[in-house]
Amino acid sequence: MTFNRIHLDGFSGALLAAESFGDGRAVLHGPGGCRSYHTFLSSQCYPRADIGDRERFSGQYFFGQDRIPCTYIDEDDYINGSEDKIEECLPIVCGIDDGFEVFIKSPGSSLIGDNVTDAIERSGYSGKAMAIEESLISQPFSRGYDRTVMTVSEWMDPPVRETRKGTVNILGLPISSNDWREALADLESLLAMAGIEVISSPGAGCGAEGIRESAAAEYNVIVSPEYCRDTAQYYEKEHGIPAIYPDAGAPVGFDATESWAESIAIRMGKDPSAVRRHITERRRDAYRKISGTLYSQRVKCDRFSILTDSSVLYPLAVWLYGYLGMVPTCLCPDPGEDAGMVSSTLSFLDRMGMRSVWNSDPSAAEADFLFTDGHTAGVQTLMGGCTKGVDIALPSLSRVNFIPRPVYGVAGSMYLLDEIFNAA
Repeated sequence: MTFNRIHLDGFSGALLAAESFGDGRAVLHGPGGCRSYHTFLSSQCYPRADIGDRERFSGQYFFGQDRIPCTYIDEDDYINGSEDKIEECLPIVCGIDDGFEVFIKSPGSSLIGDNVTDAIERSGYSGKAMAIEESLISQPFSRGYDRTVMTVSEWMDPPVRETRKGTVNILGLPISSNDWREALADLESLLAMAGIEVISSPGAGCGAEGIRESAAAEYNVIVSPEYCRDTAQYYEKEHGIPAIYPDAGAPVGFDATESWAESIAIRMGKDPSAVRRHITERRRDAYRKISGTLYSQRVKCDRFSILTDSSVLYPLAVWLYGYLGMVPTCLCPDPGEDAGMVSSTLSFLDRMGMRSVWNSDPSAAEADFLFTDGHTAGVQTLMGGCTKGVDIALPSLSRVNFIPRPVYGVAGSMYLLDEIFNAA
């Protein structure tokens, strides 16, 4: 069976990163064909439409959709240039609400030579709009996401503020992750148990005011390094805010989640005991449910494959193996992998004598469980490539989740257990 998988690229990462700001909006400088799927993705990741928005956004450049307006360049524009369309659309997209606009070039329009920044400045909208002039089409999704969050943060130029002790910004939580808002709330709650306040979350729902306040944080705490290395370096260089990276990987599974919150608390001189008690109690809750079933041992020695970001792959593999006794058959990191997470994963596999599963052929893995993006998980389950595909990231098969199913944090651990033990 041929195994085909969709990888979103840096262009898609840039658009979703621009859409991740609560009062921001990506504007696509390109043809309409590049817009449709990304409008769908944005609405799926960060739904914000209200009753009456279809009529409100029915005008030029929006065409009934509230997210990602588009300049709709055509074949003539590829020959003659299209800065006039940028200047024409600016008062419309900038005037529709109080937010800010982030212009992103499509792969084709990046070849024309249009200087979007100049067009914005000539039109007098430099306070309301900015542009990502860098072409990110050939970059991994996470790289495009990171570069855009960093560029937007740099453009906003948060003012120098006195450091507020006991405060942090959360970086590296992409809105492409399942139910990221619930994951963010979970992580904020864990940090609050240790007396740590979250000021801002660039790239995960914060707006212009959050960016302005972010310079006051004592530390930046990292969720998935692939999505924020450049952003973290910007904050450290420009504002002297050091970053705390997770040794155990992203907070996925009970163990890595506890390690994540505990390491931050200790680094900041805070007491992590309340966090430990909370996670211990949730572990007990999970144990009681598992031990009370007729199938409490049914997943032991089940085979699993993971195709996802390296910072999620590592803690998830360790947790499934150590906590549930499951066995890895294929571990493949997404493009743009973090070197530290790769090294940690390889060390783990070497200790288990399982190096052969690293970047092995997913179609030959014969996995009981496949943890990956929703599209691949769904297709492989239908095709018989695995017994159960578990959705942990975009792109998805358009499943609408009314009950949150995050991947990060304690809530994420419960979601993963729910998917595993109810697979049958």
